[in-house]
Amino acid sequence: MNIQRVHVIEKLPLVFLILMAVSWWHFFNYDTWLNDFGQSKSDWLLLIDIGVTLPLLCFICIKPKKIALMKSIGYFALLVAAGSYIIPNQYQVVWPYLTNLRYLILFGFIVIELSVIACVIFAIKQAITKGFDPDFAIEKPIKRFIGDSAISKLIIFETRVWSFIFCSRLIHSSAYEGDEQFSYHLKDANQSNSLGFILMIAFEIPLMHLVLHFIWSPLAANIVTLLTALSLVFFVAEYLAMSRRPISIDDRQIYLRYGVFNVFTIALDNIKTIEFNQSVIRRQKGVKRYNFSGAPNIHIVLKTEIDDAKQIYIGVDSPQKMISLVQHRIN
Repeated sequence: MNIQRVHVIEKLPLVFLILMAVSWWHFFNYDTWLNDFGQSKSDWLLLIDIGVTLPLLCFICIKPKKIALMKSIGYFALLVAAGSYIIPNQYQVVWPYLTNLRYLILFGFIVIELSVIACVIFAIKQAITKGFDPDFAIEKPIKRFIGDSAISKLIIFETRVWSFIFCSRLIHSSAYEGDEQFSYHLKDANQSNSLGFILMIAFEIPLMHLVLHFIWSPLAANIVTLLTALSLVFFVAEYLAMSRRPISIDDRQIYLRYGVFNVFTIALDNIKTIEFNQSVIRRQKGVKRYNFSGAPNIHIVLKTEIDDAKQIYIGVDSPQKMISLVQHRIN
């Protein structure tokens, strides 16, 4: 309950920003008693809210303070840009100067963000080099800077993708937590199929770019090429992770790592049954699937739901060995 309350409090500056933008738009575009029926619509009044009230609210509601500072700067730059549209031209006196300043603020914000990212990458590389669990090495610095939230989970996923692109040679299966490990890259030729898919995309990119360039437009060709290149980065990272990031088991839980996706843990004492599976499983409510192709060969039924799922299907290279090991440890 306390964690939920903290998350709600941290959202207050964003809610205030939205309400403030709507309120000030109404203030500048309608004559009411608040603006002396159109006689007092000075743009510096908005500056007080975005330069004092909103940053103060960020520092009260958001911890740690460095995150509050970064959000204050970001909100300030965002509202300066929005103010150009909220405030009619005839009332803009101070705002043209602020509009020019926003580029400097945005540049400084980008520099701060890139510095944080560089520090995170350096910390991850150092931790991986020392033999720490690569997942823990990625999560720890990110959660320290951003906290544990949906945004941090997304950033952890993105960071893991780039970690395998740039640091895959430093990542070894043995470094991951768990005393028994199981691979999944050989099942149904998962890794070989992934390589073929990568080559197909790489071959298609220049051809598709030329077709779109001449048939549609150069801008559309550039956008599609960029998006395809980013998807190619993901598939390359997935290919590299398949043979390096295993499913593992210790005395307490199963660590389901599949490709570059975030780890899903199952406590052994929460497993009701585990058995061999041969049927193809379609996407459905209450079911999680960890399988690249073909039919998953392990079916786990949980006693208590995890993330709204009570059935877990997994595809591994040695299903019978994993089933026997889990059954031995839960009995």
